[in-house]
Amino acid sequence: MIENYLETLNQRFRDFDIEYRKQAYIYYLKYPDPPYKESPDKKTYVNITEKDLERMAYGELSVSIKKEEKIDSNYDLVVTDSDFIISRQKKEVYISNMKTAFEEKKDLFKKYVDQQLGKYNREYLINFSYENGYFIHFPDNTTNDVKIESIQDSNASFAFKNVIIVGKNASVEITDVYKKHNKGNGVHGRNIYIFCGEGSHVKYNYVQDEGEDTVNLTYVRPVLYRDSEIRIIDVNAGANKVFYNHESEMYDNTTMKSYGVNVSRGDQEMDIWDSSVQYGKYSNCDINIKGVVLDRSSTMHRGNIDIEPEGVKSSGFYGSAILLMSENGKGNSKPALLIKNNDTKSKHSSSISSLDPEQIFYLRSRGLSEAEATDMIINGFTGYIEDITDNEFLKATIKDILKL
Repeated sequence: MIENYLETLNQRFRDFDIEYRKQAYIYYLKYPDPPYKESPDKKTYVNITEKDLERMAYGELSVSIKKEEKIDSNYDLVVTDSDFIISRQKKEVYISNMKTAFEEKKDLFKKYVDQQLGKYNREYLINFSYENGYFIHFPDNTTNDVKIESIQDSNASFAFKNVIIVGKNASVEITDVYKKHNKGNGVHGRNIYIFCGEGSHVKYNYVQDEGEDTVNLTYVRPVLYRDSEIRIIDVNAGANKVFYNHESEMYDNTTMKSYGVNVSRGDQEMDIWDSSVQYGKYSNCDINIKGVVLDRSSTMHRGNIDIEPEGVKSSGFYGSAILLMSENGKGNSKPALLIKNNDTKSKHSSSISSLDPEQIFYLRSRGLSEAEATDMIINGFTGYIEDITDNEFLKATIKDILKL
């Protein structure tokens, strides 16, 4: 695949970070993803085909979104297939696209962006082939928030790369919402890199509700420098095939807390992966993910707590829970502890359960219909997200997207 590499580079990327792309392509060829070995039931893994990846890498952009449809006053940045619309200027925050930032912020590209080639085969492919993406820089010692809406057309296929750089001792919140437009079977690939400067406090909210026939391939890569912390909320509800891979790279005295919810319906397939790689001592990781499986859909939860030899005095927790709402649905959970020193604390848990008939019976005895009782149980299961945040805009967005 992508055999005419030089032709593709010369045609599309000759003036935009070409040396980085060359190296990413070499890594893509050199390091294929290992085959899945930990489960005999491969049906619960999402199969993203070579054809899907080829469509993503070559790109099939659409410009069907009309100008008047682009601006939502609730968002600071609106991203479509062809435009990056800054609807509200944020004091002290640099907001642009990757092509422009490559010219205007070369020092930041050199220090941060070009140092992260990726870790996984398809992540390398996105870094080689990405067409554009947003670029946001919060300077040192600032407090701010940014809301982003991406509404790429469901017919489009593309690879995008988004970058968030948070300065030292800054305190920021980013709400990153991906919505559907039109119907189609496009392939959407994204790498999202979040660099958390020393002493920074970051809240990152990822909400995905793309078109029901699309393929969504997303890598979220926070890098936590000394004394920083990040809280991640991730919600996946859209697309036909979802591969979501979040992995935080953590250094000394850092904290990462991740809270996720995914709801699969119809024939959806979801593979949700949340992990930590803890290089620093006194690093602390807490990952929690819940999934609801409806109809004939499937959900896979995977995650590693990886504490490296130098990560002494560190701790890590991974917890997964899946609620099966249909006899035809499938759920699977594969947590792993990769502990490489003997001075840490770590644990994992996973559960897959079905709807309890006794709970339904009790709620119906209190006057609720069966549908109302079922909805109440599901909302109680996923509603823990609302206790994590006081961001009312985020709460309303999640409620609207989950439709529970």
